[in-house]
Amino acid sequence: MKKSKYSIDRRSFIAKSSLSLASVAAAGLPVTGELIEPFEKAKNKRIPTVTGEVASDKLGTTLMHEHILWFGGPGPEDPHFSPIPDHLITDTVDFAVSLLNDAARVGIDTIVDLTPHRPIDLYEQIAKRTPVNIVVSTGFYRRLKSPKWKAEMEDEKQMEMSMRKELTEGIDGKKIRAGIIKVAQEAGTLSDWEKNTFRAAAHVNKETGVPIATHTGNALEQYNFLVRNGANPHKILLSHVDAGRKGIPGDLMTIVKEGGYLEVDTFGQEFYTPWTELVTLLRSICDAGFASKIIIDIDSNWHWENGKKVFEGAGPPNFDPNAANRTFAYMITDAVPKLLKSGFSMKEITTFLVNNPRNFFSNNDA
Repeated sequence: MKKSKYSIDRRSFIAKSSLSLASVAAAGLPVTGELIEPFEKAKNKRIPTVTGEVASDKLGTTLMHEHILWFGGPGPEDPHFSPIPDHLITDTVDFAVSLLNDAARVGIDTIVDLTPHRPIDLYEQIAKRTPVNIVVSTGFYRRLKSPKWKAEMEDEKQMEMSMRKELTEGIDGKKIRAGIIKVAQEAGTLSDWEKNTFRAAAHVNKETGVPIATHTGNALEQYNFLVRNGANPHKILLSHVDAGRKGIPGDLMTIVKEGGYLEVDTFGQEFYTPWTELVTLLRSICDAGFASKIIIDIDSNWHWENGKKVFEGAGPPNFDPNAANRTFAYMITDAVPKLLKSGFSMKEITTFLVNNPRNFFSNNDA
């Protein structure tokens, strides 16, 4: 991966796999705050990962919305689900391991994978070769990019059963349990099928306490629908709300005031969100007193296309020549230093990457 002008060495930035104020100062980056005090330990929860449970206070630096293997189809011209070709499976696993180990070297401790239709056997192979905790999801993605058996499922109760089984028993006959629920909206208002998936997610969240993350179309519509159907407001993460994409500032403020979390991820993608807009959005929420409701990550994903690895944004319509740089490690090597140079404090960044994921998974907000 090409080194960015914002890159800094791990030794000067990371201490014991957690963000360190002293190490940032040593790296010559601006410091405007102090690290947040640890949350109380009494309310921690045990979070299932591919290799076993981890206490929520041990998740460390966490990326909450990522995709270790992404195989939803090559693009708008072929939007339907397409699995990984058999002859590329070994290369796929090796490459995924390399990306996770790159992330570990710069201080990422946990990756939450929000691909609810994933080959769990490959994830098991990958997890054995990396120190990064991998939390997998259950639920339903966009209907057009879901495997046939999920796309054709209509019954809400059947959807609930599918989620509940993967959360409490295991996935595809294995003892590996999901640790988060994922649901998605295609566009416009929620379709009838999407309403079924969202209701099912809300019911299972109410029953189990497992949090929900969404692929956001209309953030406020999604949030209100989930809450009306029984979901805990403090256990809802609305994704991709970055300025210029999906989020309406007034709506987003309503969500955080009521307890919901917001996720932004277009770092390095000016075609989605210009940097000044992204900073303005984050700054406005922080200045309003809701830094504790912001999650930041990369939403890194790649797929095979004509035998080549293609990262999101590399193809049409954006043709981003730097798309492959946006791996999991990019958060630490590029995004965080740039946020610091834009005036965010280490206290805020630690809140986004360490404390908020831990709090989202724990009982502290319940």
